[in-house]
Amino acid sequence: MTERNWQEDMKLSEQAKGWTYEITFNGEGNIVAKDANYTFAQVIAGDVGMSNAEIILDGLEALPYWLQQYAQLQREYERFQQVAKGWNDDLTAAESLIQQKDAEIERLNKIINDANGENERLLSGEGTEEYESALTELLKENTP
Repeated sequence: MTERNWQEDMKLSEQAKGWTYEITFNGEGNIVAKDANYTFAQVIAGDVGMSNAEIILDGLEALPYWLQQYAQLQREYERFQQVAKGWNDDLTAAESLIQQKDAEIERLNKIINDANGENERLLSGEGTEEYESALTELLKENTP
């Protein structure tokens, strides 16, 4: 299938506005395009058979509508892309914040685990002399 550009197709469709299309029948279906002033006529599809000529004519009449629908969908898609980019930016910022908070939680868990370990050591009687010595030194420093 040929690659199409809907904007170029729309330009062609706009040029044909005001033209009339009719089917002539002389044993075969022909589609004749006539400009608005009927000064120009051209067979744009010949020998296509009457039923095929009607299908082609219906397609010619429907083409501007569907090109406009495509243009509208294209605009909506472009707006959606902008919105989605904003969502992606928000998601990226949220992921970064989650990583920061995870690192902070890990750091605080280490502090808590270290404090719990020291508490367990002191409660078991280990380090009592060390604790008493540090407390005595602290009291000496703060006593006049």
